[in-house]
Amino acid sequence: MPPFSSFWQAGYEGADHINPFGERLSMNALTDHLSQYHNDYAALQQFGITSARESIGWRLAEMEPQTTLESLKKRMNSARSFGVQINWTFCHYGWPDDLTLFSSEFVPRFAAFCQRMARFLAEYYEDAPIYSPMNEISFMAWGISVGLFGNNAHTDPDEIKRQLIRATLAGCAAIRQVDPRARFLHCDPIIHVVPDEDSDACRQRTRDINASQYQAWDMIAGLREPELGGKPHFLDVVGANYYHGNQWLTWSGCRLEWHLGDARRVPLHPLLAQLTERYQRPILLAETSHVGSGRAAWIAQVTADVAQAQLNGCDIRGICLYPIIDRPLWEDLDHWPRSGLWDVDPHKKRLLNPVYAASLQQSQRLLARFQGLITAASRPEESVMKQSVLVVFSHLRWGFVFQRPQHLLSRLAQFHRIVFIEEPIYQPGEAALRQYQPAPNVTVIEPHTDVAAPGFHDSQIAVLQPLLAELLDDDETPLVWFYTPMALPLLACFTPSAIIYDCMDELSAFNQAPRQLQQRESALLSRADLVFTGGTSLYEAKQHRHPQVYCCPSSVDAGHFEQALDRTNSHPLQENLPKPRLGYYGVIDERLDLTLIAALADAHPDWQIVMVGPVVKIDAASLPQRSNLHWFGQQPYAALPHFLAGWDLCLMPFALNPSTRFISPTKVLEYMAAQLPIVSTAIADVARHYTDVVSIADSHQSFIQACEAALNMPVETRYQLAKNMAARVAETSWDRTVEEMQAHIMALTKRQISHPEVAAARPPALAHNTVECLILGAGPTGLSAGYHYGAGAVVLEKNATVGGWCRSVEDQGFTFDHAGHIMFSNDPYVLRLYDILLGDNQHWQTREAWVYSHDVYTRYPFQSALHGLPAEVIGECVLGAIEARYESPPALQAVTTEARRDCCADGAIPDGESLACQPESEDFESFIFRTWGKGIARHFALPYNQKLWKTPLVNMETSWLGGRVPLPDLEQIISGALAPLDKPVGPNARFGYPLRGGFQALMEGFLPHLNCTLEMEAGVSEIQPLQRRVLLSDGRQFHYDQMISTLPLPELVRLMGNFAPEAVQKAAKQLRHISVRCVNLGIGRANISDKHWIYYPGNTLFHRIFLQGNASPYCNPEGGFGLTCEMTYRDDQPLPYEGDALIERCIADCIRVGIINADDEIVTASEVDMPYAYVVYDHQRTANVTLIRSWLATQGIHLSGRYSEWEYYNSDHAFLAGKRAAETVKDLTHNRKTTA
Repeated sequence: MPPFSSFWQAGYEGADHINPFGERLSMNALTDHLSQYHNDYAALQQFGITSARESIGWRLAEMEPQTTLESLKKRMNSARSFGVQINWTFCHYGWPDDLTLFSSEFVPRFAAFCQRMARFLAEYYEDAPIYSPMNEISFMAWGISVGLFGNNAHTDPDEIKRQLIRATLAGCAAIRQVDPRARFLHCDPIIHVVPDEDSDACRQRTRDINASQYQAWDMIAGLREPELGGKPHFLDVVGANYYHGNQWLTWSGCRLEWHLGDARRVPLHPLLAQLTERYQRPILLAETSHVGSGRAAWIAQVTADVAQAQLNGCDIRGICLYPIIDRPLWEDLDHWPRSGLWDVDPHKKRLLNPVYAASLQQSQRLLARFQGLITAASRPEESVMKQSVLVVFSHLRWGFVFQRPQHLLSRLAQFHRIVFIEEPIYQPGEAALRQYQPAPNVTVIEPHTDVAAPGFHDSQIAVLQPLLAELLDDDETPLVWFYTPMALPLLACFTPSAIIYDCMDELSAFNQAPRQLQQRESALLSRADLVFTGGTSLYEAKQHRHPQVYCCPSSVDAGHFEQALDRTNSHPLQENLPKPRLGYYGVIDERLDLTLIAALADAHPDWQIVMVGPVVKIDAASLPQRSNLHWFGQQPYAALPHFLAGWDLCLMPFALNPSTRFISPTKVLEYMAAQLPIVSTAIADVARHYTDVVSIADSHQSFIQACEAALNMPVETRYQLAKNMAARVAETSWDRTVEEMQAHIMALTKRQISHPEVAAARPPALAHNTVECLILGAGPTGLSAGYHYGAGAVVLEKNATVGGWCRSVEDQGFTFDHAGHIMFSNDPYVLRLYDILLGDNQHWQTREAWVYSHDVYTRYPFQSALHGLPAEVIGECVLGAIEARYESPPALQAVTTEARRDCCADGAIPDGESLACQPESEDFESFIFRTWGKGIARHFALPYNQKLWKTPLVNMETSWLGGRVPLPDLEQIISGALAPLDKPVGPNARFGYPLRGGFQALMEGFLPHLNCTLEMEAGVSEIQPLQRRVLLSDGRQFHYDQMISTLPLPELVRLMGNFAPEAVQKAAKQLRHISVRCVNLGIGRANISDKHWIYYPGNTLFHRIFLQGNASPYCNPEGGFGLTCEMTYRDDQPLPYEGDALIERCIADCIRVGIINADDEIVTASEVDMPYAYVVYDHQRTANVTLIRSWLATQGIHLSGRYSEWEYYNSDHAFLAGKRAAETVKDLTHNRKTTA
């Protein structure tokens, strides 16, 4: 069966029943989706959602049949324009008012309705449509029986269910008669019910309720009551609906609260596994969402469960966010529960929930990575590299307080299979390992031995070694990660590829620390390849003990803890406590100042002190007891935000002793996410980093006074504090921390594992030799700078080859570039440089650039070649251009000699020559309408640029377009509409390309001419601008006099860390860019097209195809042809597919637009990723770049090139930029020498 067009899907609430109060519902009307459908579908694009669940509504459709068909037509056409697949539900609880459920007409009339709808919709589907004839049969049957669906109450839910099944099966058969392609999705809730009484009757009732969830699916498939007519082919996809209320107690019906982490709940993934085992069918999580502040945390948890289910073999085809747009409750139309990705204001305006949106996008990235692991595992064994394994030794149990190890490792599981080995548990008898999987791709190993010694004691080692030695295959070489040095002797159980130490605490300072711990840590530091620390104080303590120590402070899961911003969502354990409430959560051990806690309770008996957390290593009897002091013990991680929601002040009452000297408490950021005042004792890392948002106290009395001040804080001060806290939280996340750590791990493995001989051959560090001009990056700008500077310059390049994004890839005889590159320039010097670098290895030709829209090809530029488009499109474009020209303000009526060429605005054509004076503050969208008019804007300029930039065009300014506004040449537009364009126009109408070697040949052309020093595989790990020193990943150091950087500007500043002023770091973080992913396809057919590149404003995933095979005849093997599909993404707008799924989507799109045929052989397919590709000219760019550049100039650092200057450069501009930078620095150093 055909897949859904996207894994992530949107569901629009379309119920049309009569509620218990007799109100006839039309939920699509109440949400105004029937009017706003076009914008609703458009809004999905930013999340890569191209599959949606919609409802027709049987009751409404039979009331107004013609109106219904018109609505279906409009929605289908609109959806098709965005490439959105609609999966229709025919009956959404309501049926015609003149029918009763058990009348003889009910079944045949529903079948006839289904057939009419399927016949009408068939023409709109190229692929098999997916239909749900009757929504939630089991739930609907129950709802009718209790009067929830009020127009035909009946007391026997089983008989109701049978009747609905009869209608559904008749509907399926009727649909297949008119559209045999149709496939059926049948949805119902999946549930888990737990007995709340220890009795046979309760246990039996529990079994019956749990079994009832399968009845409708069983009947449809013919597994139950086959006389109803069910057959396996009527159940194509199982739709599982899952919300927080789907688990409850049998007799009382009380929910097992998800948000409080009720231990009696079961995760979602075993429920999905039960469906897989029972039906062996694809599954769609057809409805899921939460309400209010819990939405972000819910989707993160659902994503993890779906990933785990998929890794365990479940065929999950998608997750549908339902509702995607908030809707009122069926029984209370004035109450909108805030359950959508978009909330709805009183005027029905859609309001994107930013926290939910951020969580969704992170979930999409996470799941795509896990799905990449599944795709790789499904390939033939001989073609697959085994997944990396990360073995972890931990002194903390996974099920203990959820903290740094769980946060990091559950996220690192995207990249590595995690094997988490805990300390042994005493158990008489034979030693064994117990395993369980608490998170996707994470396996916890729980050793059980008959050795009483605690932890990884020496007496445990001999027992554990033979058990652990069997964990991995003989050929596996895992990364081995330590949280406790005491486990170091167990390293002998594995053949490690690298050793990592994540030092999160100074364990030797803790109570009951093993006496060997310091010695073991010294041994671990001598063997480790990489060391992370959980805070600054730990970093300073360890940095001189190992050459590669990185400070990766603990962070925060903002989406989880921001649930506390809903102050009505307090935990029931504290709901009866009076206010104010002062709270602490965390481990309760020797690190807490219990005397301070008692003093706090005594100072203000009216204050309620809430202490949440397990008591360890101290006697619980030693805890102070007061009537206003409440010890609630360990609580689930899920429940912590709900404690915070009921507090007025957060406490960090740590003792100042050796055990707290190096701590960096995770909870400080979690407290900040709740935007509550915080009072802490003088913990070094807290005092160092957070004095602007945390009150620091150095005595018991000052701590109490700080609490008093916080509780009496003026409203304005509290508001500003909350704002500052939110800004701090926004600067960090566990996901970013893990990305940074993974980058260090990958750099480590590439350097020490893949190329050990390279590392061994490195020259000694250059500690004292000062480089006259140090150039970072050997892309086109860096190579040009090195070429023009000559002797005295050193160029550092992190890759094994030069060229940057101008490198090429050879694959089975095909040559592919990193996106499409060509040679063209109006500068005589650049043209001479081409001859110097390439000689006769040049191939020049006339450009064939085209646009594919409205199912036809037209020449590029779009506005000059309208001929061939539908007549109504041509008319709209010409009329719009006329209106733009003659209705523009008089001041803008300057005459130009030629039309603006590049309405793609992707830099393919320079545009500086044809521009007239423009208002300074104009945004890009206004510019488009004023320049080309609304027709060209609608049909090309807007959709293409929105697709390319992934940024609202009103947020972009226009200085990058040349500094002046072009006016269209109406004669050219009109003549191009009346007849085909004779020949290409514009400065790159003729372009060049290396005859052999791909575009990289142009870059390598520099190498014989370089008089500077070129260092390859020289990745920079840190820049110390005050010392004018650069540290490399391999341990070398370079001191420089002047530096030319071609690195992306945000990366340059990041490498400086806190050596850069805070204002500079902040400005760098505000710079925006988009990334490009290229899918390279080698086709087993020659000469598939005569075009060079094609722009796609429509619903393809890619925005442009570069016909690499036509750049040079030597780019293809005999009988083959290469092309590159280019698509953009941003961190907050990831691609909807990864890996093989992305390649398959591109191939499908290429077939659909006719660039290749369905029967063409795909000889090779690969991806190229360009994280920094296009600079975004937002309205803050100029100010931010100016600030950064000004400070860097004081440090002897010169910016050059597209990414370092944060400018829009082509490769010829890059050559000139490198030349300018080299000449500037050479003049500077030369003048200094001659005046010394």
